[in-house]
Amino acid sequence: MVNKKTDEIAHANLFCGAYFAQVLSNLGLKTIYFSPGSRSTPLIIGIERYSNIQLIPVLDERSAGFIALGQSKQQNEPVGLICTSGSALTHWFPAITEASHAGTPLLLFSADRPPELQNCGAGQTIYQENIFGSFVRQFHQLDVPQSCEAFKKNITTALHTAFLEATGLNPGPVHLNFPFREPFLPASTISIDKEFNDPSLPSREISYPDSTIDISGQISSTTRPLIIAGQDVSKNDIEPWLDNPPIPILCDSLSSTRQSDSNNTILRYENLLRDPQFVENCKPDLIITLGPLPTSKTLRNWIQGLSALRIVIEPRGINVDPIQSESKYFQIGFNQLEQINVPPPEQGWTENWTEGEREVQTKLDRAFEEELPAFEGKLAYLLSLHLPNDANLFIANSMPIRDLEWFWKKSTSSRRLFGNRGVNGIDGTLGTALGMAQETSVPNFLLTGELAFLHDSNALLFANQFKGNLTVFVVNNDGGGIFENLPIAKEPEFEKCFATPQSFELSSLCKAFHVDYSLLSSWSQIIEKLIKPRDRGIEVIEIRTNRKQDRLTRNKLLALTPWKDA
Repeated sequence: MVNKKTDEIAHANLFCGAYFAQVLSNLGLKTIYFSPGSRSTPLIIGIERYSNIQLIPVLDERSAGFIALGQSKQQNEPVGLICTSGSALTHWFPAITEASHAGTPLLLFSADRPPELQNCGAGQTIYQENIFGSFVRQFHQLDVPQSCEAFKKNITTALHTAFLEATGLNPGPVHLNFPFREPFLPASTISIDKEFNDPSLPSREISYPDSTIDISGQISSTTRPLIIAGQDVSKNDIEPWLDNPPIPILCDSLSSTRQSDSNNTILRYENLLRDPQFVENCKPDLIITLGPLPTSKTLRNWIQGLSALRIVIEPRGINVDPIQSESKYFQIGFNQLEQINVPPPEQGWTENWTEGEREVQTKLDRAFEEELPAFEGKLAYLLSLHLPNDANLFIANSMPIRDLEWFWKKSTSSRRLFGNRGVNGIDGTLGTALGMAQETSVPNFLLTGELAFLHDSNALLFANQFKGNLTVFVVNNDGGGIFENLPIAKEPEFEKCFATPQSFELSSLCKAFHVDYSLLSSWSQIIEKLIKPRDRGIEVIEIRTNRKQDRLTRNKLLALTPWKDA
């Protein structure tokens, strides 16, 4: 005989899972990644049985988090995550911090023990309420499921609110915690009403608190304007400032403004701002920063020393200005930039920047035409020349993102550049790139160092579930090359405590995961991989370099100025 209370619990759990799935389907959620566990059974069965949402298993929660992050970055829409109770959801934390700082929407659904099993030593139980603190835009604690209209209304409200918060002016992750009692499913098959009367989301108009008129008034008397286009600014957003009037635009390494051959887009600012003569002659009286600043410490130090009027525009309404000098902050959309009246620059102002850009680029081209055997920075340059026009490229932090900033050559294309620049860590590099490439038809590439690759090598377990293509260039310089640029590199503890070289065979690692591997030593072989990309699966290409020699070569190339050869 079935215990009535037990039967009611099981029915309520299935009802919760089914309604959960139906509401999310109605909201338009397309994909959920999950890691296996018992407590999340009602949510998993609900999605699998009662929705068309794609439910994809990933063994460990950490990899699942970064894969979901990468797909959300690529699609610019929420992706879901489901996990069981206990320590499971803590493994999402690195991906959540990146999503929070980068403004990437994620919907986090964790299962939990019911209230009577909290704080009493029950297995696989931790305090999960609001565990991610300020890193999520919102937290919702759901009630234990019940088969009643009140519960139905509560779950609808929670999911609607979560979706709106995740995709709002300041998009990011939202966490919903679901407590479940056992049994998780009925012992026998029952029917669930598939008639679904979920009210539509309320219409939402994007409204920004600040006015472009105010900005125009603040800058009306300036004559030496400079624009810094952050990573989230698109070519379309900045189109009005490309030619009329032409204003120098410094382009972040990930901004699509780099994918333009407009004369006044400036990519060689690292070289220009290292040159005292150029710095003396090219002091702006206005800097308009659009979103977060590029990584360049040279650029940031230069801005710090200026007395120019600084305008910071950030649609998300958060502080993205690390410069410790006065600035004026405005929250407007980048699609409103055309409404700002920037005064025409004084004669010769833009030309100083564009001629400097042209001179430095010519010298860099000449240097890269030489063989520069095994210099890792040349890979970023070759990517800019030979990457397919419609490709996606994910760039790891540390040296790859800096090489991209320093050596990528501008051209007109539809390429999309991605990176984890929210908190700038190396963790989750491979997983995020796999998410970026998941279910895309265009060529996909990852440029990473070997430490970032090894740090996330567990993501290779996703290879069997992966639907897409990804070519991974692993620059193996036997340690952390970025630390070679710091004073600590001269200390005797450097190799052990900072460079941390790893003794490993990348070929053996790839073989264990049944992933294609090759070791390339010539630039012609690398170019061949770029112009003839694979159409499915993962290939890892190892390129071995010398990090100490690479540091010397970089310094030589970055010393090129309009008036001086290295």
